[in-house]
Amino acid sequence: MVSHIDDDELTMISFGEPTRPADEEHLTQCEHCQSRLKQLDFVVSTARGVTDADRPVAPPDSVWDAVVAELALTPEKPVASVTSIEVARNRRRVPSWLVASAAGVGILLGSAVTAGLILGQSDDALNSVVVARTKLEPVAGSGLQGTAAVEASGDSSTLRVSVRDLPAVSDGYYEVWMATADAGKMVALGTLNPGSDAAFILPRGMKTADYPLVDVSLERFDGNAGHSAVSVVRGQLPV
Repeated sequence: MVSHIDDDELTMISFGEPTRPADEEHLTQCEHCQSRLKQLDFVVSTARGVTDADRPVAPPDSVWDAVVAELALTPEKPVASVTSIEVARNRRRVPSWLVASAAGVGILLGSAVTAGLILGQSDDALNSVVVARTKLEPVAGSGLQGTAAVEASGDSSTLRVSVRDLPAVSDGYYEVWMATADAGKMVALGTLNPGSDAAFILPRGMKTADYPLVDVSLERFDGNAGHSAVSVVRGQLPV
C-alpha cells in the first residue's frame, strides 16, 4: 500500500513551512498528494484574502423593522453580536488546518463571487499537477520566507508564489521574476501584493529548466522596467 503524506504535514506545507526532503520527493511523484496539497493551497490562499468587507455584520435596523411589520410581531430587536477571531481562539484552541478550512468555508458561503469561481474551474485547473516546488529564502537579511511551485495543466504552466509577512511599501511594489541559474537573464512575470499569493501563467515555450531561479524584488515607481537589484527572497526550482 502506498504511504501518503499526512494531512497535517501537507497543511503546514501549504502555509509555507519548509518541506522535508522525503516529502518533497514524494510530491514530485504522487498525484494524490499533489491534488490534496492543491486543495489546501487554495483554502489557505482564499483565507489570506479575507478583508474587513468579508466579515459578518449585524443587519441594519430597517431589516428587523420590516420583519416585525410583515409578521405583526412585538417590536423587540434582537441583540446581534459577532465574536472576534481572537476571542474565539482563546475560548478553544483548534488545529491550524481546521481554522484554515473553516475560514475557507465561511468565505465560500458568504461570497457568491468566490463560489462562482470555484464552481467555474475548468477540468484542466482541477487536473493540474505540481511539477516543481522550492522554498524562497531571505536575501540580504530580509528575514522573509516563502514558497514557489510550478503547476502543469494541459499545455500550459502556472507559477504560484507565496511570501509570508511581506511588508507593505508606500513608494514601491514587489515584482516576481524567473531567471537563469546565474541570474544572467531574467523574465518579469508580474506583481506580488503584501498579504496575497499570486499565480502567473508562464509564457508558452518557457522552460523551468532554462529559468529555474524564482526571485521577488522590491521595485520603485521610477519608470525603469529592469530589475532593481534589491531582492527580498529567492529560490531555485529543481531541474
